Amino acid sequence: MIRAIAFDWGGIFTRGTFDSHAVENLTALTRLDPDLVASVYFPLLEEFEIGAFDLGGFADRFVKGTGTQEDEERIAATFLASGRERAEMYDILAAIPEQYTVGMLSNNVPALCDQVRSEPRMDRIEHFVFSNEIGVRKPDAAAFAALTRAISVPPEETVFIDDNEANVAAARDLGFHAILLDTMPHFFEQWRALLPDVPIPEEAPA
Repeated sequence: MIRAIAFDWGGIFTRGTFDSHAVENLTALTRLDPDLVASVYFPLLEEFEIGAFDLGGFADRFVKGTGTQEDEERIAATFLASGRERAEMYDILAAIPEQYTVGMLSNNVPALCDQVRSEPRMDRIEHFVFSNEIGVRKPDAAAFAALTRAISVPPEETVFIDDNEANVAAARDLGFHAILLDTMPHFFEQWRALLPDVPIPEEAPA
């Protein structure tokens, strides 16, 4: 019996990964080589997502790491604006019946966590678990354990949705019913199999 549904954020409620768009946008802003931007961005993000520093610290380290002359405030603003909304996932979230406990487990940073929590369409989420607040990132088993504690539902009664294959594999190894969002048709197929009583928007694009 399924009693809980838990979502990742980036790549689920955004189209594509937040980080790929952030690298693209920061590259456009700084006019630097994209490989340089990526080589600085991703190691910083790993620390950022476990709470090693705040948004200002990220921007400062990014400026120093890339050698860009861009203002740190513009770096921070560009980073925060990099999400591209996947609107149909908000429709799915809103349609989840009340008998399900709904949670979120996301590798995320404080400033974005604040945005996610304050989004009115996220009101159906009852429990937020963010990597920077627990000090560990998916696919570490400790991150999934934190989710289980937060929602008070065991893995075998929980569906977990993520866009990262490694995270989905880790969840399945721990006993979760996990759905990989790679394409919307494949996602719908998996959703219907596990959650036939929860409606989905049939018209959503691939």
